Amino acid sequence: MDAGSMCSSLVVIFEENGTAEQEEIVDELTVRYRRPLTLLRSRHGKIQAFDEITDQEVVCNNVAVLLQNLDEFSLIYEHIQQHYYLGEVILVTSSNSSKVGDKLLQDARNERLHLLIERGQRLVEIHKWMVSDRLQIDYVLKNNNVSWGTLTGQRKMLMGRYLTIATLDFPPIVFAKKNESGKVIASGIEPSLVAILADKLDFKVNYILPVNDEMWGTLVFNGPKNVTVTGLLGFLHRKEADVSYGDLHMQQRLLPYVDFTRAFRNNHECFLVPAPRPYAKWTALYHPFSSDIWTATGLVCIFAVATLRLLAKWSSWRSNEDGFFSDTMVCFLYILGNILSAQQPQEIRMSANRLFLIWWLLAAATVIPTVYRSGLISYITFPYTPAPIDTIQQLVDSPLKKISWGDYFKTSLLNSNDPLHRKLGEQFAIATNLTQMFSLLETDSWAVMSNQGNLRYQAAALFPPSSDGPRVHLMTECVFPTRSALGLQKGSSLKPYFDKKIYRLAEAGIVEHISSQFAKKQKPWDPTKSRKLAAYSLDDLQGAFYLLALSIAFSFLIFLSEVIFGYRKRKFSTGK
Repeated sequence: MDAGSMCSSLVVIFEENGTAEQEEIVDELTVRYRRPLTLLRSRHGKIQAFDEITDQEVVCNNVAVLLQNLDEFSLIYEHIQQHYYLGEVILVTSSNSSKVGDKLLQDARNERLHLLIERGQRLVEIHKWMVSDRLQIDYVLKNNNVSWGTLTGQRKMLMGRYLTIATLDFPPIVFAKKNESGKVIASGIEPSLVAILADKLDFKVNYILPVNDEMWGTLVFNGPKNVTVTGLLGFLHRKEADVSYGDLHMQQRLLPYVDFTRAFRNNHECFLVPAPRPYAKWTALYHPFSSDIWTATGLVCIFAVATLRLLAKWSSWRSNEDGFFSDTMVCFLYILGNILSAQQPQEIRMSANRLFLIWWLLAAATVIPTVYRSGLISYITFPYTPAPIDTIQQLVDSPLKKISWGDYFKTSLLNSNDPLHRKLGEQFAIATNLTQMFSLLETDSWAVMSNQGNLRYQAAALFPPSSDGPRVHLMTECVFPTRSALGLQKGSSLKPYFDKKIYRLAEAGIVEHISSQFAKKQKPWDPTKSRKLAAYSLDDLQGAFYLLALSIAFSFLIFLSEVIFGYRKRKFSTGK
């Protein structure tokens, strides 16, 4: 065996009571192998040297196992996986039965595991599992120098192999439904990507769906070493599926149980919140001005009334007395009439009053009413809407209840170093059904967190804008950045093939192009297109009529009070 391997060293494991041929092989390797060589003895499938080794070597090692009892190989293989970063693994045996060895290869499903069976004095069979899920057998003469290249050969594509793929319905990432015959039909962003991979790598697919709302799946810890994995992840962990997809996020906590391909899409977890509703129509009377302008206008009116009254009192001893302003109520009505542009003819004699009223009419009585009327007309035509929730701080301060699928994001928020995120995590509820989760938005009291692309699709499909405006709003600030990949079985032989093709598709912009084809965004609401030209309705002017009704009621109450007060005053004056 030559040194044509990518790994820097070789580990040879041989039986403690091995055959003479095994000892000859070990002796020959010790003399002829020019790279680092490690010799280990095994006894009943246990390697004693591993009792003293606790860390896994980070250097790549090829491993040759010389073994007669193939039943012990599974335990040896498990041990070397824990202690070495493996390159090629060669199992050398002289066992007459190849069925046990072939079963080992089928169970391991690893292209880097090779079985060498000595047949007589001259022939060696090389068995290896191919990624197409077939066994390949090659024959070489025993005395030939077998190279690593001969063992590995040329890696082939999947040769029409059927892959079982677990997925779920999560538009627009995946649209997955069963047809009348019960077969799962999938389309969308990731099914389109897998279709390209199937064409390039030559494989076919069978789809399966998770049950009982397990969706992506969770980790259920039943003890220190007893973990139940559900959903899409569970299919991979139990080896019931070769691949899983449906916006699977690459997470460190999942790596002991499943593998992931190279990430092909970056996204964010965001919130979809109820869109703010327009203010009630009757609020049109005060919404044209902000509270600051209303306050300033009120103070200016009070100042104007007080000024007219003081000037009238100061002029009471002069011949040109402005007796018209000697009554405070008259001053108030006059100032109010100026603001409302109501004409109030009277004779103003004092120069001070005339000069003050000139500036008053130019400034307050002209600019303020004009701006107010413009705002009032604008508001009646297109009612004002409060600013939407766009930041995490606004969301935390709002009375909205927050919800997301599964407990992963809630746990991540509670364990965050950011106090704001921890506070958000405390407000989280956990959903177990996506349909019910999105239906909560109809109550206007929930904020839903999910994949940004999924939220855009749900907003457009389930909550199209009404004539009054948008029904939901996608927050600008998101919570978590995520990376999506295809899920694979732990140690899957598919990974190098998928990684290579996915990298090329991502770099060529194919993934982004596919995503743009299925993306669905809600069109911006245009109020000019949602209302036809028509006369103002009673609903548009409800504020004016409410004010009129209140004024009439208030005036009537004042009238009743004056009648009652006048009656009592006359009765008291007559002594009856």
